[in-house]
Amino acid sequence: MAEAMLEAAAESSEEMMNRYLEEGDLSEADIIKGLRTRTIASEIVPMMCGSAFKNKGVQAMLDKVVELMRRPPMFPGQG
Repeated sequence: MAEAMLEAAAESSEEMMNRYLEEGDLSEADIIKGLRTRTIASEIVPMMCGSAFKNKGVQAMLDKVVELMRRPPMFPGQG
């Protein structure tokens, strides 16, 4: 599963794909950047699991929403 996530992140740009193919790995910042780029472009849909009932994984899921999703404009008309 981790390999599929690395490949999904690497496919966000030619530069990142070349780095992944040459080095065999990406930094955490590159992975987040690649996943965010592809999520905003609606090319992938990241999935997380957790339990609100037992409060397991809820904060991690919220953190990923902040990291990976488009930020709403602060004022009307901003994009």
